Amino acid sequence: MRRVAVVAALHKAGIEEALRDLTENLERLGREVFLSTEAAELLGSSSGYDPLPLDQIDLIIALGGDGSVLSAARMAAPYHIPVLGIRLGGFGFLTEAERDDAAQALSAVANGDFWIEERTLLSGSVWRSEQVLFQGLALNDVLAIKSVEAPLPQWEVCLNDHFVCRYPSDGVLVATPTGSTAYSLSLGGPILAPDVPALLLLPLAPHSLTIRPLVLSDQSRVSITLLPQRRIVDGEISLDGQLRYPIVANDRIEVAVALEKARIVRCKKTSFYERLRQKLRWGERA
Repeated sequence: MRRVAVVAALHKAGIEEALRDLTENLERLGREVFLSTEAAELLGSSSGYDPLPLDQIDLIIALGGDGSVLSAARMAAPYHIPVLGIRLGGFGFLTEAERDDAAQALSAVANGDFWIEERTLLSGSVWRSEQVLFQGLALNDVLAIKSVEAPLPQWEVCLNDHFVCRYPSDGVLVATPTGSTAYSLSLGGPILAPDVPALLLLPLAPHSLTIRPLVLSDQSRVSITLLPQRRIVDGEISLDGQLRYPIVANDRIEVAVALEKARIVRCKKTSFYERLRQKLRWGERA
């Protein structure tokens, strides 16, 4: 892993110092560092890239919080690049190292003392009739959600072309095991271990007492159609809460497991359940 790109959350407090320390540590280890144009300018350099030359990169370091890891994972997946997350503030459930022990994590990676954890990605797309308008990847979840102004819509949900039901709800979420500890958790969904071959299907604020979360096979193909109403109804698709595309009545959102995998670098012996205890205070009394 000689060529390392850094994807940084440039809005975070203390990012300039953290970014400078990180690049200096990488250069001391003999690594070639690639920064975006904006990140390079923050350090007073004109040697940034826009876009990053991902076909030349061996490792991406996501400097920030879980949002940085999500962004980097989607970016890296088509090129099979592993991602190392370093936390700078924020929650950091997906990050591997804190800023204070970043040098130790970098040394471990440089010495080959790490392994790669593969995580399921979703492919989410918007169809209008038989035309694909938008397509992208998500590590956590794909959300179909109404606009603020729209009345309560009906979402027709099908699995592998079999009709499931119509959801009277603000939206419908499809989550991966990774995403089961994110937005899905706030909707009352179960937590899935990262290696469970399953997906979650959950309504957002359903206008019904009978609709509950579903656990699906990871071979499922989920279709979510925004049904027309007497009043104008519209909304959007959201991937990981970061990528969005508008939808209108009769648009269909297709969600399935992507061919690509997110490749997360691990160099600590921390188990998933230890992360639950540390980050979510799992098992503690309220």
